[in-house]
Amino acid sequence: MTDEASELHLPLEFSEAATHASEEIPLRVSELLGLVSDSLRTEYGDVLVAGELSSFKRAASGHCYFALADADGCVDAVMWRSAATRLTFDPAVGDEVVCRGYLDVFPKQGRMQLYVRAMRPVGAGAAQRALEELRRRLHAEGLFDEARKRPLPFLPRTIGVVTSRTGAAVHDIVTTIRRRCRPCRIVLSAASVQGPDAPRELLAALSALERHGDCEVVIIGRGGGAVEDLSAFNDEALVRAVAAFPVPVVSAVGHEIDFTLCDFAADRRAATPTAAAELVVPVYDDLAADVRRLDLRLHGGARRQLAHLRERVGNLSGKLRDPARLVARARQRADELAIRMERALRSRHRRACASLDGTNERLRRVARLRTGDTARSLARLDERLRSGVGERAAAALTTFTELRAKLDALSPVAVLERGYSLVTGEDGRLVRSAREVAPGDTLALRFHRGGASARVLASEPGEDS
Repeated sequence: MTDEASELHLPLEFSEAATHASEEIPLRVSELLGLVSDSLRTEYGDVLVAGELSSFKRAASGHCYFALADADGCVDAVMWRSAATRLTFDPAVGDEVVCRGYLDVFPKQGRMQLYVRAMRPVGAGAAQRALEELRRRLHAEGLFDEARKRPLPFLPRTIGVVTSRTGAAVHDIVTTIRRRCRPCRIVLSAASVQGPDAPRELLAALSALERHGDCEVVIIGRGGGAVEDLSAFNDEALVRAVAAFPVPVVSAVGHEIDFTLCDFAADRRAATPTAAAELVVPVYDDLAADVRRLDLRLHGGARRQLAHLRERVGNLSGKLRDPARLVARARQRADELAIRMERALRSRHRRACASLDGTNERLRRVARLRTGDTARSLARLDERLRSGVGERAAAALTTFTELRAKLDALSPVAVLERGYSLVTGEDGRLVRSAREVAPGDTLALRFHRGGASARVLASEPGEDS
């Protein structure tokens, strides 16, 4: 590969031996760059490059263009927006970084570039800047807002603990909880608290407690240590999981001077694991003492209230009259009212009967008087009706006779009785003139009694027709 690359860059010598070169096909520039690109990808593949950012520019599109340099060299690099959104820090000129990506050729300018997929800072200062950048971003998303944090349950029955199985933190938490509130149940979900696998194990431990489903509050933490030992609790995925956990979470990472992002995302923060245990459970003996004290106060108050009520009942009972006497008086009053009501009903009944008898007598007198008058009126009306009907019948008979005589005089049937006949054509119309028939036509003749058919042999129209 090296020899071929060298040959590609050697000057082409025109000599007599090269007179037959016209038979060879030259490469186009894009084809040459394609060969270089394939060679870079095949030879080097994925590379890890460390250097200083000698320039850095973030375009409006979100892509990042920069150059990596050291004392002896410089290479252009580009990071597409999809990869740039995963940056955990804000790169700046002068930062020492490590980039992972692949080499390729930018064909428009014919130069080699490093296409970066991931970038991380190098050194304590850069790591601190990356942590601060992540803290600002999560704070802007609202993960650290006090308004979203939930109160701790007063007396949880089950407490989840996420920490190392062998560290001092779990011993401090369990001892403190057992000392303060023995009835509480503790569920340990063990995980590494430092090292490269710690973030993944802590996430798995939280997920296990979420699936368990019985915990009312969770403590996540570890004992103190160097800043780099606490880095697992600054992992972005773990911080988001703490903020989204379905029950309140208490973060107990390090000592008073140590803060992690989990402390900001948790519902409460405790300086030590022991302090976290004291936050989540009250002292059971103190609660029992409070209950006993309240019980005594309740019983004492109840006794005093009962004595006061008895005293009031005694005072009121002296003011009340004998209920038996009140009932006897009420019964006597009811009997008196019943007797008065019975008398009143009987008196009203007698008056009603007398009034009814008088009304019946008046009705009978009126009926007798009206019956005679009505009979006489009916007789007169019957006589008038009969007379009127006779007169109307005679007049109607006279009118009928006159109309019948007129009808008979005008009826064609009466004319037929005198020897005349009616002639109609084949279409049924009356024939009034000889012009309306022609030889060969069939005519219908009607007489006073019966009829006949005739055929026209000849017609003689008169002058009037």
